Amino acid sequence: MDIEQPIAERYRIKHRIGRGGMGIVWLARDEHLGRDVALKTMNPPPGLTDEQLARESERFRREAQAAARLDHAGIATVYDLGEEKGTRYLVMQYVTGIDLDDRVAEQGPLSLLEAASIGVQIASVLGSVHVRDIVHRDLKGSNVIVRTDGVVKVLDFGVAAFLSPDVVKLTTTGEQVGSLECMAPEQIKGKQVDQRTDLYALGCLLHKMLTGEPVFAHDSDLMLPGLILDRPPTPLRELRPEAPGDLEELILQLLAKDPRARPAHAGEVWQRLAGWLPERGDPAAALTPWAEVDPLRPFTHPMGPDARPVRAWAKSGRAN
Repeated sequence: MDIEQPIAERYRIKHRIGRGGMGIVWLARDEHLGRDVALKTMNPPPGLTDEQLARESERFRREAQAAARLDHAGIATVYDLGEEKGTRYLVMQYVTGIDLDDRVAEQGPLSLLEAASIGVQIASVLGSVHVRDIVHRDLKGSNVIVRTDGVVKVLDFGVAAFLSPDVVKLTTTGEQVGSLECMAPEQIKGKQVDQRTDLYALGCLLHKMLTGEPVFAHDSDLMLPGLILDRPPTPLRELRPEAPGDLEELILQLLAKDPRARPAHAGEVWQRLAGWLPERGDPAAALTPWAEVDPLRPFTHPMGPDARPVRAWAKSGRAN
């Protein structure tokens, strides 16, 4: 694809912002509507067979279909899908913010309030996804973006699984799909996945937010599958003694090797996490100029004005 020319005579590439196993994500300008967008192009590795290429092409199309079927504040909106000079592309809402892995790397273990604020938003997204018989299958820190206003967006449905019986299966028996750090044991084994597979990944994210470390880690990725399958996770309070016992119990249940021992659905996880959300804040504080990422803000100041107009309002002198 020639990125010097506008794609579809509309999308002008600015620069690359991300890369995965099968695609590259670009920041682009929609010249028709005058807005920035995220444009993902299919970029499979060399050496794939025609059958594998066809499967990946269909999986790419299904990513757009999966996200376009969903209507949730925590999911990036799909704008367009097409093909340019033999390369498929997907155009989505451009989400600015910091991904969860970077947040933890910069801040270390997050506060209980912050972890709960992020966790319930992820659970809300998963609940919306699962009721439509879709499983994300690759939920991980780099796919979770926290915007400046604290709203959490779950990205990348590129390996989503459709649970409807009338949908053609796109993985072969024993094929692993997703990233190892948050991969559930049934994915490691290449077995059937369901909604509880995403809940395992959510347990991994909660553990990392609260401890600063992944559930399982090893210098060699080749050793991780064995750890995930055989080693019990370290209980939260062994690493963070002040953590509530109920929260430790929830995370251990989410990380159960047997999917049947995990919570039944994302709504249950949301309900159990909601008890640790921050209390409503003083409305006057919502008008204080701010710019830093604040995951508590959707709960302390729901529907509060975002940072940019508040800063402009304050600078104008009308705040006095």
